[in-house]
Amino acid sequence: MLEVGSLRTEYLENPLGVDAASPRLGWKVYSSETNVMQTAYHVQASGTKDFNDLIWDTGRVESDHSQVILYAGPPLESLQRVYWRVKVWDNHGEESIFSECAFFEIGLLHASDWRAWWIEPEKEVQIDAYKPAPYIRKEFIVRKGLVRARACLTAKGLYSFYLNGAEGTDHLFTPGFTSYHERLQYQIYDVTRLLQEGANALGIILGDGWWRGSTGGASLKNNFGYKLAFLGQLMLQYEDGTIEWVCSDGTFKTSYGPLLKSDMKAGDLYDARIDMEGWNQPGYDDSSWEQVQAAKDELTGLIATRSVPVRQKETFSPTVLHTPNGETVLDFGQNIAGWVDMRVCGEAGTDVVLIHGETLDKDGNFTLQNLAHHGPLEDFQEVRYILKGKGIEHYRPRFSIFGFRYVLVKKHPGIVKAEDFTAVAIYSDMEQTGEFTCSNPLINQLVSNSRWSQKSNFMEVPTDCPTRERAGWTGDAQVFCKTAANFMNVHSFYEKWLADLASEQFSNGSVGSTVPTVIGYHNKEEWERFSKQNKDPMMAIRRPEPGTASMLDGSSGWGDAAVIIPWTLYLCYGDQTILEKQFDSAKAWVDYMAVSARKANERFKDSPAYQNYTDGELDADYIWDTSFHWGEWLEADSEFNDLVAAMSKSQGCHPDVATAYFAYSTRLLAEMASVLGKLKIAEEYQRRYEKIKRVYNAYFVQDNGHILDDRQAPNVRTLAFGLADTAKRQAVADRLAEMVVAQKHHLNTGFLSTPFILHVLADHGYPEIAYRLLEQTSDPSWLYAVSHGATTIWESWRGIKPDGELTGSLNHYSYGAVCDFLFTGIAGIRPQWKTPGFKHFTIKPLVGGTLTHASATYESPYGVIQSGWLKTERGVTYDFGIPANSRATVMLPGKQVDIKRVSAEFPDVRYEDGHIIFAAGSGKYTIAL
Repeated sequence: MLEVGSLRTEYLENPLGVDAASPRLGWKVYSSETNVMQTAYHVQASGTKDFNDLIWDTGRVESDHSQVILYAGPPLESLQRVYWRVKVWDNHGEESIFSECAFFEIGLLHASDWRAWWIEPEKEVQIDAYKPAPYIRKEFIVRKGLVRARACLTAKGLYSFYLNGAEGTDHLFTPGFTSYHERLQYQIYDVTRLLQEGANALGIILGDGWWRGSTGGASLKNNFGYKLAFLGQLMLQYEDGTIEWVCSDGTFKTSYGPLLKSDMKAGDLYDARIDMEGWNQPGYDDSSWEQVQAAKDELTGLIATRSVPVRQKETFSPTVLHTPNGETVLDFGQNIAGWVDMRVCGEAGTDVVLIHGETLDKDGNFTLQNLAHHGPLEDFQEVRYILKGKGIEHYRPRFSIFGFRYVLVKKHPGIVKAEDFTAVAIYSDMEQTGEFTCSNPLINQLVSNSRWSQKSNFMEVPTDCPTRERAGWTGDAQVFCKTAANFMNVHSFYEKWLADLASEQFSNGSVGSTVPTVIGYHNKEEWERFSKQNKDPMMAIRRPEPGTASMLDGSSGWGDAAVIIPWTLYLCYGDQTILEKQFDSAKAWVDYMAVSARKANERFKDSPAYQNYTDGELDADYIWDTSFHWGEWLEADSEFNDLVAAMSKSQGCHPDVATAYFAYSTRLLAEMASVLGKLKIAEEYQRRYEKIKRVYNAYFVQDNGHILDDRQAPNVRTLAFGLADTAKRQAVADRLAEMVVAQKHHLNTGFLSTPFILHVLADHGYPEIAYRLLEQTSDPSWLYAVSHGATTIWESWRGIKPDGELTGSLNHYSYGAVCDFLFTGIAGIRPQWKTPGFKHFTIKPLVGGTLTHASATYESPYGVIQSGWLKTERGVTYDFGIPANSRATVMLPGKQVDIKRVSAEFPDVRYEDGHIIFAAGSGKYTIAL
């Protein structure tokens, strides 16, 4: 039976507040038959759910496209709801019925659609102090006959809102984190059910959030501004067609309440003795409250939410520990980002304190020492709750979030009981798409650890860790992007963040190391204040004037996120819109690299590259040996303190790393241009790539495969980026294999090359070495952390050393990028460059190591792809599944004689390079070889 389902608009399910003029539509085709391809579709859009008011009808369209179908009906209007449905035909002559309908609602398309004013609840603020959360309220009347109500809200800071005492949404940390001065998101909510005929009350609480709270490793405050503000309007639509508006203005009233501090990193101070019961309900006496200030701030830069909301997700119950030093600690068993929901009973004024951390020290005591690289930690990940003293009380943070597995409980009244505490994981609510399992339980735990580090760090932006820095480091984001797409649907998440990357890109094309930047300030007034107070010239260089790159920005491997992430999203989802949106940003970055490479570095002026010319051009012009670079960050034989010394010695210059990325991003930009039909640009950058590759081979790669100081990382990168000349390629792979074996099958890679090492070993004739490396359990290796009880990925290979010493964050996803090899290597599910988005993909499993079985599933844009294998006494049995409306090239390890076993079902089968190769349409298959 042919069916259509999983209807999505802009990659979201029934979204409100879409501000695209032509929203992207997509669906999946389901069928129990084999070899099913959609041959045509028919989309209808209507103003009513019964489809009696059609506004767009495509009729039958001969096409196998089921993703990125652009709405092409009449122009859409603000707050308009559109219902849509689709039917399809397939290559077997089947016709489906129309699908269940989906819908989307348009946002506020024009600044003039905003009738509200920005309002500021605070008159004066103490710039350097933690500030109490402002409470805001407004009562209004709803007439009889209300049929539809929408709340359109945003803030400078964070907001939560209530209607008649009920929380208005389960979305958290709204309006989200963007480059606020350029792009400030608003949200639209359906609040019809929360309103009542007669008197109603709107209540809002504001928190510091990323706007003025602690951000980045240095805990910069006031990054975007000093004062909080709110902008909101309620649209009330009645049966008679009339519309009324309740808009933020000078009639709203404000007061402070029990939330005396709400810093995202430092935590909360909540005094429950401050009684405001009923403050967000009609009839509350607000005579002592003050009027807000209406501000004439511009309404430009407001954009609809572009990503999935942040929500409360999994919950965990603790084990109560009594540590050797006499403290009480809760162990939730899983390192997460989130908060603790606490139930407590005691006398008024009792001050209960919860301090959140990732680990215990080697003696079994609670510690934060692993997170203290920037100095002693004060006011860090701490909740202070002062009891009201009237029975059982509940508390959980609202605008704070912590990275933790363990919680130190202090000053608790009475016995600490496990049932009174629940840890809640909080992250951007992305659809989970991928799963991998195998016969090695340590690898299965590695998969869980990697996925949990993604959950912990995908909260509005892709952060490095949910504790110490919480910064959108561009390098971390780009190395993990492919693995992230395996585990979850990250298209909307990354698309939104990439728009911020482009908006914060510097005028010369350089890209920040963090986006939105938390290395320097956006708030010019705060930067000027800092500059006057600061006496350290190095800090002045690191925090330049807003809009200006710091010495830590523009690094290879980090700035390349501008190119690599859009291309990866295109491969995984097949939507060239991301290339269109990010092309100018990607090109600006590649051009910045070219300009930087042409600059001379006096340190290398006597080297051969500065003496040799090819076709009239100086070879050194294609070597990027200037600017600061983070390099191959955190290789296995380095530690944080060693890295500082090494960076000082090298002056932050890593020509081999920078030139390799210069070549790779140039090549990808040429590919982007070709996809977009920019053929002259594609040819120009392809020629440039060939020149960089030639120079890279001439000065970095020896004929025997040795590269510079002969470490694993350069060889991995050279192979992964396709930079080695054909004559040198195998030598580079052979030398890499020699180094791995010489190090007794241990890793010595850092953030940048770790994602690729298993791929390049397996692809160049060393699959068993790859497996030995993957299954290694001693230090340094992926499974070392697993075998030492890790539940997330560590920042350093030796996050907990064999002697128990701690170093770095224990929830840092970068090294978890190895999981892409599990999906694309071991299970063999691979997208193809020429047919992206898994329309036509490859299944090429890799059997090896001690594994007796392995299997992966991946929810592609077309449905579930499955690939697995099982070793038997007779050989290997392969199972794979291909969703409808897609096809696969299957490449199974085998021998020439194995062709006979599959030729009946797949007549196009052939033997090539040790693989049985054939094409397969949709369906489920089992083959024994």
